[in-house]
Amino acid sequence: MNAITRVCRWALGEAWEKINVRAKWEEIKEQGKKHGTRFVVFAVLWECIEDGLFPFLAIRFGMPALAPFFLIMHFEPLVYPVFFWACRMYDRARGREPWEPDRTAQSSNLRSAGKVVVYKLAVIGWCGMILMGLGYSPKILLVFAALMAAFGFIHERIWHDSNYGIGDNGAGDIDHVFVRRTAMKTVTYCIVSTTVLASLFRVAFMSIPWSMLVICQAVGMGLYFIFEAVWARSKWGVSPVSRPSPVPLVSSSFGEAVEVTVISDAVKL
Repeated sequence: MNAITRVCRWALGEAWEKINVRAKWEEIKEQGKKHGTRFVVFAVLWECIEDGLFPFLAIRFGMPALAPFFLIMHFEPLVYPVFFWACRMYDRARGREPWEPDRTAQSSNLRSAGKVVVYKLAVIGWCGMILMGLGYSPKILLVFAALMAAFGFIHERIWHDSNYGIGDNGAGDIDHVFVRRTAMKTVTYCIVSTTVLASLFRVAFMSIPWSMLVICQAVGMGLYFIFEAVWARSKWGVSPVSRPSPVPLVSSSFGEAVEVTVISDAVKL
């Protein structure tokens, strides 16, 4: 009984956050002071989509049970990183930010795409066999793979810009990928994949088969962690970062200090 009470209180609290428009607006304005006007515009539009469009579509297409789900769930932790990544890409295209990450090596887009394709093929194969073994059609996995492919690539590029879990291992590799980075990438990816797969199960089967969801996600997390650990040891698609490197001041023939700047000859993929 206490568990049910706690769940109800949590749901009511989440719903109140959605309908308390004034508090939500103040929160968005406060975040806008740090992230700028474009964040405020996007945040307001997303609130309208999340709290208005999604429940409407759920009711419109005969799934009214999903409407309360959208009214109590907050997808900002999933959507905002994608928004910030898109803004960074826009700023890079305008020359406001460098394309290279703040370290000595970078991964190419081709490497990120290759990682996504290899992982998706493995998930479709293994989880497809599990679904067929439980008497379900594996076709839903094709929809799942298509939806997660785009996010998988964006997820890779977001993590590419982060130096979390990358450092000197004391053995000469200053860009070593530690296990904590692999583990955190696995967790952040599987949070999204679980949400997407649960929603697909709800649409396809009118209910969520939790045992099947848990099995598929356990297999998916295991595969993701293993593949990430293997890719971390591979240098395919990795190249040195090319950026201006300042050289110590030298004296010119006129006795003035002159700063010489050279460009690394590394090739960016």
